[in-house]
Amino acid sequence: MLSARIRRLFGLVLTGLFLLAASAPAQTAPVATGQKFSYDDKTGESVFVGGAKLVYGDLILTADEIRYNTTENSAAATGHFVLTSGRRRLVADRGTYNLATKALHVHNLRLGEFPVYIRGETVDGTLDEMTITNATVFFRENAFYTPSLHAKKLTYARGKAVIGEDVSLGLLGGRFIHLPRFEQKLDVAFINYLTARLGYRASLGVFGEAGLRVPVAPGFRLGADLGLYSARGLMAGPSGDYSRADGSDTLSGYFRSGFIHDFGNRLNDVLGRPVPANRGFFEWQHQQRIGEHLTIDGEFNYWRDSEILRDFRPREFFPNQQPASYLEAAYTTDNAVLSAFSRMHPNQFHRVQERLPEIRFDLLPMALPGGFYQRLNASVAALQEDAFGPDPQRRSTRLDAYYGLTRPFAPAPWFTFAPVAGGRVTYYADATGGRDAYTRAIGEIGFDMQLRGSGTFDYKNPVWEIDGLRHLVTPKLSYRYAPEAAEGRAYIPPIDRSVFSTYLQPLSIGDTRNIDDLHALDTLRLELDNTLQTRDPLYGSRNLAQLNFAADYHFSRTPGVRSLSDIHTALALTPAPWLRLEVYHRFTPQNTVQQELNTAIELVDQAWWSLRLSTHFLKQQYQEYSLDYRQRINEVYDVIGRWRYDSQRSRFNEQTYGISQRLGQTWAVKYEASFFQGPRRESSFAFNIEVELLKF
Repeated sequence: MLSARIRRLFGLVLTGLFLLAASAPAQTAPVATGQKFSYDDKTGESVFVGGAKLVYGDLILTADEIRYNTTENSAAATGHFVLTSGRRRLVADRGTYNLATKALHVHNLRLGEFPVYIRGETVDGTLDEMTITNATVFFRENAFYTPSLHAKKLTYARGKAVIGEDVSLGLLGGRFIHLPRFEQKLDVAFINYLTARLGYRASLGVFGEAGLRVPVAPGFRLGADLGLYSARGLMAGPSGDYSRADGSDTLSGYFRSGFIHDFGNRLNDVLGRPVPANRGFFEWQHQQRIGEHLTIDGEFNYWRDSEILRDFRPREFFPNQQPASYLEAAYTTDNAVLSAFSRMHPNQFHRVQERLPEIRFDLLPMALPGGFYQRLNASVAALQEDAFGPDPQRRSTRLDAYYGLTRPFAPAPWFTFAPVAGGRVTYYADATGGRDAYTRAIGEIGFDMQLRGSGTFDYKNPVWEIDGLRHLVTPKLSYRYAPEAAEGRAYIPPIDRSVFSTYLQPLSIGDTRNIDDLHALDTLRLELDNTLQTRDPLYGSRNLAQLNFAADYHFSRTPGVRSLSDIHTALALTPAPWLRLEVYHRFTPQNTVQQELNTAIELVDQAWWSLRLSTHFLKQQYQEYSLDYRQRINEVYDVIGRWRYDSQRSRFNEQTYGISQRLGQTWAVKYEASFFQGPRRESSFAFNIEVELLKF
């Protein structure tokens, strides 16, 4: 009897110590409370029942019942077990926690700590690293529509990584991807790519498309793209991406593909040939940096026929209708670049100037004694161009070098004059016109001159956030004379030749890329640049408007070229972050005929709406007006619209109406209906439902 009284007295003293510790300025002991208190003689534990709570530093444990053992410095809790430490919160049915070792063991875990939410059968470990059995992990939000993984055994390192064994991935309660092991860092995207599209297009029929990439190794995600088309068949192909960073070494890239036996109406390709039934494409892009000086970039695009992406992936086709395939390694120093560039041609429906390879050295402008600056570029290249239509196959082995000198003079801060001189030597080992080899040596002289003027105006406008105005005006005059540049054209295989462009081309023979197709040069270039700026409280100044003019005057000209070229005008207005206006205009001054006009005006309200109106006019080619509009309805829904009108043919090339929906923090859903007029291959109507998994 006496011993029992002593034990009860000990329990009351312990409770008193808890209360004293709670009032002490530096808390060194746990404090426990409850609606009822008792002391268990058999276990030597203090028992708190009914809204039980234990506080130790920033750690709080609550439960229906807490049993605290002073000898082991541990607490066992049952019923609505909740353990909180700072921003971390762990919920379970029951468990134990050791205040000294921080070890915990709980049953039926529920843990939420952004960006993961975890459920598990049993947990052993600490709050910073725990091992969970029969675990289910949701990323970003705990919802049935969120992709999840299940693991028989899972290790969770707080804020760092999730490592699982015998893992299955799934959605909506189903698990359809099984992996023996899974490791994912929490500071990078879990599922990098997951999309799904449903829709109808007359040329494809009813279709469904899906793509998925999941981690299979650190920094490497692998998956597949699938498409089922009722009027075409099944398209499938592997896809993946990779990334790695280790100090100054970085690596990233992706690949995707699709292959189909197309039983639909395939029509003809761009060369008028029937499109084959077996169709496919493969795309790979790679970017790599090794140390501070070496970079490697590559791209490979294989299309079985010219229409494969136009038929099945029109959004990717129209921006890039003749894809490139190349691999380049470049070693850079402070003022030089050594590069190896190879351009291949896996496709057969357009011509490509292949380089197999080209080794090039570029010495960037470098100061010499006496105020001179030098530049040098030299290359050796094996060139090839396959036969195409009536054009024969061409091959060329070429050695080329350019050296230039300039000596700037600045007699006044507002005036700079720089005479230039340079020479280019090119050797062709496979000459034409009856020669085995041919060497061309040409020189150029000229100058670059510019004036600088400015004016300031004390003008303020709080509506447009204008705090003073500064006008910068820079007239420029450049001249190049190379009368022998056209020499030897009969003996040069014309592989690097001139291409169609409406813009002014580089003036110097040292900057010209079409070195196999040069013309005599005796040209003066006139430019006038205007910039209007205002003070910016964060960046010193910001541009409000830019207006530039440029034209060439040819003292000696080739047939079909006027002495005075077209006048080129470029205007950009950016008076506020929410408004931008761009205009490019080109006209012929001899008859004032407008040759080209491109305009764009963009209005943006970051919170609610955006609008972009653009026009594209090229004489005797096309005249189109485009309008893109987006209106936010609320936090979930946006309305989108896109219109493209061809005024020359009086038709809408495209009308698109859609609704964009955000489903929680995980999914974005887009519903679109499109109507088309004019294109030869595309359907006149398309309806799409596109589902995209947001990165997390």
